[in-house]
Order: sequence, then C-alpha cells, then structure tokens
Amino acid sequence: MQRLIVEIKDKIIMSYTNLSEDFEQHPQKYFRRIGLLLSCSFLLTVAMFFLPSKIKEAQVDSLIYSSIHSEKLQPLPFSSAHQEITDSRAISVMFSLPKGELYKQVVDIFEDPQQSSELNRTIFFYPLVYDTQELEQRYGIEKDKITIIFFDGGKERNRLVLSDQSKEELEKTLVPALNRLPLINIKQLEKELANGEQAEETTESTLE
Repeated sequence: MQRLIVEIKDKIIMSYTNLSEDFEQHPQKYFRRIGLLLSCSFLLTVAMFFLPSKIKEAQVDSLIYSSIHSEKLQPLPFSSAHQEITDSRAISVMFSLPKGELYKQVVDIFEDPQQSSELNRTIFFYPLVYDTQELEQRYGIEKDKITIIFFDGGKERNRLVLSDQSKEELEKTLVPALNRLPLINIKQLEKELANGEQAEETTESTLE
C-alpha cells in the first residue's frame, strides 16, 4: 500500500514537472488554451441568459400569434414588449390569457371583416403565458379578465376591462369602446380649457 502511494506521488510530481517545463518552453500554447476556455465560458453564460427568451418568443409566435388572422389585432414583439410600450408615443395593448370562451369571442370580433373595418386603430396583443404574476403587478391587471390599455408616452391613460360580457353585448359594444379609448386625452384637454376659461372670467370679474 505504501509503495502504491509512493508511485502515485512520484507520478504527480513528474507530471507537474513536465507541465512546468512545457509551459516554460511553450507559454503561448497554454495562454491560447486559457483564452479559448474563457471565451467558451463567456458564450455559454450569454446563451444561458438569451436562449430561454428566444425559445419563449418562438413558442408564442408558433402557438398563439400564428392562430390570429386580423390586421387590427397584431402581435406585440414578445421579447421586447415592455420596451415597445415604453417607447411608443401611443399604443393600445390587449392583455389576456390566450384561451377561454371570452378570448375566443374577442378574437372572432377582430377577425370579422365588418367589425374590423369599423375599428379605427390597431390593437397589440400581449398574451399572458409567462411571468403572469409579474405582469399583473406591473400593469395592474387580472389574468382572468381581458384588459385593453391605452398608453400615451409609455404611461397608462385609459383602460377597458372585459370579464362577463355576453357575446351579443361584445359584438355591439367592443369596437365603439375601443375607438373611444384614446378620447380620455380630449376630455382632459376640454376640462383644462374649461378651467382656464373659468379662471379668466373670475379674474376679469375681480378686476371690474
């Protein structure tokens, strides 16, 4: 047993000596190997961060977005959805689970040629399939309801929530309600103008 230990020790010492001598004679070879190892580690780390996102986006494209056939209901780029909302000057986004009777009825309305022609803007679809709880907190939505939010400069200005509407009610009211979503800005402007006029009248009365 002791002899075996001595042999193993001698082999380790010999290997280390040979490695040291080889490194002294050919240092560039080892530096290249170290550089290659570091490069592979870096690429693997990058892949671990980006591949899951790309896989998710491919799944959403093939399983959800490909089943929607309407010019007025367009997919929101899944991997950059938050940035798209933030950077857009004005955008309307529908948050919904991509399943259920209500979801199907809403999509049917978007795909109906007559209803679609009456809609005056494109709605972008953000399916709730990943990180649902985070999205609920970020946008103040509920996964069991369909929520359509109008963002102006990345900030919410108005929203429409669908939960228990009948098919007949949706067919009559959904498109007009979507067309009115951005009108909150007009109402605010009218209110500000009215307040301004009232303030001017008060000032004139005081001066008189």
